Amino acid sequence: MQRIGIVYREHPPAAVELATTLEGTLARQGIAIWKQAVERDHEIAAHSAPSDMIIVLGGDGTILSVARQCAGDATPILGVNFGHVGFLAELEPDEVLRELPFYLRNDYWVDERTMLTGSLHANGQQQTFLALNDIVVARGPEPRVIRFTIRVDEAFYASVTADGMIVATATGSTAYNLAANGPILYPSVHGMVVTPIAPHLAVDPPLVLDPAARVELELTGNSSAAVLAADGQLIWPFDGDATVTITTSPHVTRFLRRRPRNHFYQVLTEKLRGR
Repeated sequence: MQRIGIVYREHPPAAVELATTLEGTLARQGIAIWKQAVERDHEIAAHSAPSDMIIVLGGDGTILSVARQCAGDATPILGVNFGHVGFLAELEPDEVLRELPFYLRNDYWVDERTMLTGSLHANGQQQTFLALNDIVVARGPEPRVIRFTIRVDEAFYASVTADGMIVATATGSTAYNLAANGPILYPSVHGMVVTPIAPHLAVDPPLVLDPAARVELELTGNSSAAVLAADGQLIWPFDGDATVTITTSPHVTRFLRRRPRNHFYQVLTEKLRGR
């Protein structure tokens, strides 16, 4: 590897300390380094030139932000857990210096994760965006339900009245989707899952879709004010008639891994069941 980025949160201080240590360790091996402190939804200014890897010292939110910004060139990410959950991270802070030499000599496998691309047509404007976890349309500040018409591949699927709707990747299936009683998908599954949030007077089960599917969520003008969130970070409030279109993205997020592929089940046990 010739050029490596280090992205870190300034809190906790241990992340700053590890970033400085990594910078010195890699520089002594003749590797070009760029380093940047960043909040989870801020731009990575130093990522304008190609990098062989980005080491992210932060929580899942920071990793999600970096993943979206790296999507154009699929720069691999090595996540180090400085958060509360750590579903996306590969290493704990005390493992980094011991494990780093393996990654530098390409002793790893690449975990490719599906991303979503979406567009919002509302208020006379259009927004387009990427997401690694999920795209959520939920009610706004008033506690009123939203009326959705759902189409899949231009075919009518359902009319749903609910607090909101989640369209999640396999990566995001363990996030808001799970809290809304959606299914957990194995990370390499390339499809997406559509899950209603608190549906009203109906039993609308989650729907797992083919990777090539196109989902349209149409909100009628008599729905209450709503908000769209991509990965819980890119936020757009809107009201009135609106259409959200979601497909799988041609871009993927690439994580570097050394743990066995079945380690995912251990992560589920540890993170979700507290064992």
